[in-house]
Amino acid sequence: MSNMNMKNKTSPVISVVMPVYNAEKHLKEAIESILNQTYKDFEFIIINDGSTDNSLEIIKKHKTQDERIVLISRENKGLISSLNEGIERAKGEYIARMDSDDISLPERFQKQLNLMEQENLDICGGHFLSINSLGEPVSLNLTPRGHELCTLSLISKVPFAHPSVMIKKSFLEKNDLKYGQSINQKAEDLDFWIRIHEKAGKFSNVNELIFKYRIIENSLSKLNDIKIRQETKVLIKDFYKKNKTYVKKILNKEFNNLNTEEESLFVRANYKIYLKKGRLNKLCKMKKISKKVLLNSIISEFING
Repeated sequence: MSNMNMKNKTSPVISVVMPVYNAEKHLKEAIESILNQTYKDFEFIIINDGSTDNSLEIIKKHKTQDERIVLISRENKGLISSLNEGIERAKGEYIARMDSDDISLPERFQKQLNLMEQENLDICGGHFLSINSLGEPVSLNLTPRGHELCTLSLISKVPFAHPSVMIKKSFLEKNDLKYGQSINQKAEDLDFWIRIHEKAGKFSNVNELIFKYRIIENSLSKLNDIKIRQETKVLIKDFYKKNKTYVKKILNKEFNNLNTEEESLFVRANYKIYLKKGRLNKLCKMKKISKKVLLNSIISEFING
């Protein structure tokens, strides 16, 4: 998609939605990573969710410098309310998620838009780098490419880093989809992906590094880790039960040039359906997968499955 012909547009192509709560330490870097995107046709909706630190002042300073920023500032209502409010206010064709301590690489939007339009996707993420509080690399995280491999992911784990996704807004509106529409209020991202999948949403990930995901020990996810794990386990179990026949069809296909994450998902799905029931003949379909990936994937599924 081109950045040309934007003068006559009344609405942006992308609406970026970023909730902020006491994020002053990394907020400037997060905001500037969005403002410095190579794709320029977006509005940047920032919801200040009752911050008590210097976050609001940081947002206001950037707003005076860039008219694409739309500031919503109010009392604390929590992440789910903030996400839904931002999406409801969004004018763009696509919703780009962002968190206040992460970093979007400069070509993230352009690459996601290209893939979404080429493959008519409803939701799209990409490979991401986990970083620590100092911005130092921790691990490179590859993601599954294509709808079928993303489906394999959903029977074991999330297929995207939540703040890296781009979603087609018309799909959400058509299916009346919002965050927090179930009892799962902590694993809200996995719950949302599953409900999008249930409405026949089309998934994929950009086959490039587009995002830096910051791991912070006192983050909301860390503090709620036990509840998240509990909800995740129930969600995955239910999704697997409902989609077992479809997963079997996927496993019967031939996949070439899988990345290591896709190989792991392929092994975990085979283990869940066949190997733990003694169907060891299915191992022949995994002869191209390294012994390290094979063993680690089976152990992960055994521990977490």
